[in-house]
Amino acid sequence: MESKIQKKERLFAFYQGNADDFEYHAFVVYCDADRNWVHQTFLPKVEQDEGIKLCIHQRNFEVGESIIANINKYLEKSWKVVVILSNEFAKSEWCQWEVDVVQERRRRYGRDMFLLIMLKNIDSNHMTNQLRAILYSGPSLRYQTGVGEDLFWAVAIETLRKPLEHLPTALL
Repeated sequence: MESKIQKKERLFAFYQGNADDFEYHAFVVYCDADRNWVHQTFLPKVEQDEGIKLCIHQRNFEVGESIIANINKYLEKSWKVVVILSNEFAKSEWCQWEVDVVQERRRRYGRDMFLLIMLKNIDSNHMTNQLRAILYSGPSLRYQTGVGEDLFWAVAIETLRKPLEHLPTALL
């Protein structure tokens, strides 16, 4: 069992590190319905054009390991988390569970450790308390094609590269 002192030391080491100290720059959480956008638009732009290494479950998870074990393992190997939100994401119980995991990580490491991307609007009848909490806990970017798309990519890349600056208040 980790003592309070050991926990604080681990958290301070996490904040003193940077993306180069991790195997992946970011762990990406998304639903299967949004896979085409993630694989055909997001990955090429972020990985190929910007050189940011992402962990994608369909590509990086180990076969034979449970999904929960893979999520926990690869979250620890990732500096930040990207959450791709959509109405389909909101309908998925599995994605809701992942939101809970991300919220716990945000509580431990602060709000700078994740990037929320609103890919598609979420209908009010699918908006859960977990989604509302994550949306209120930090800024989100809305993806759109055409006017504003260049600004979206610039802010997304800047957010992924931005150092972790705000320690959780529990550590201050």
